[in-house]
Amino acid sequence: MARVLIVGGSDAGISAALRARELDSAVEVTVLLADGYPNFSICGLPYYLSGDVADWRSLAHRGIEDLEAAGIELLLEHRVEEVDATAHTVVTGGAVTGMTA
Repeated sequence: MARVLIVGGSDAGISAALRARELDSAVEVTVLLADGYPNFSICGLPYYLSGDVADWRSLAHRGIEDLEAAGIELLLEHRVEEVDATAHTVVTGGAVTGMTA
């Protein structure tokens, strides 16, 4: 079974995760992000600051529930400390998430 780990849960990371699942519904996709807000549109902040958007949480294009329903595992509030491409591992906050090819 193929597994994909995407570091970063902004628009690009979430788009890559959704596309991977679209191309192969059997692939296991995990998105690791440093905060708790996947698919948050930072470019929408001026609309929130100006008052055009009342709730900053609505700047997320998709919610956590939507992404999990699409078969994407989210590792929220994880920071990557080290990547070992040879061993297929990523160290996050002292924990190791192994990804085998």
